[in-house]
Amino acid sequence: MALRLACQKILTKQPSKAVANMAVRSFAAESSSPALKPGAEAPSVFDRIISLTIVDPSGARRKINGMIGSTLYEACESNEVELGPSSVGGPPINVHSERWTEPVFGEGPTSGYDHVVLSGPGVATAGPMTRPESRMLEDYWDFDEVFPESRLASQITLTKQMDGMIVYVPPRVDDSNP
Repeated sequence: MALRLACQKILTKQPSKAVANMAVRSFAAESSSPALKPGAEAPSVFDRIISLTIVDPSGARRKINGMIGSTLYEACESNEVELGPSSVGGPPINVHSERWTEPVFGEGPTSGYDHVVLSGPGVATAGPMTRPESRMLEDYWDFDEVFPESRLASQITLTKQMDGMIVYVPPRVDDSNP
């Protein structure tokens, strides 16, 4: 409870309650962090927040914040950036820390609507595109709309190295027909 109150107090500048809730979950999930030594400073919520620049199809830029460990889609959703329907399944590997990764069977993308193009710092840390992700991009987008930096936002787990990354959101595929 004290951690939740501390997060709320620290995040008074952030209007999004979802970002504060992600911070609490993020700290609670960080079981591999070393114990604090006497005189050491406790980690801050701001240590877990990165800044991203979203470029919409019209070229307008918008800065948003995202929590390390959440997906790019979750960061966009909590900051009210419209990416279209999510690809439902999360990344096929959960990264809890640098030393602790866990394969998640049955996960992965099921649609290709949340297509984004990554640029700037941290693109290399996004990891390679998985075969199911590649198939979804091929199925939902024309070949001339998919680039080497194209990814599905629901498959990108945010890392500290992605701070300052630019995310281009291409014009959406019509998802109104079932």
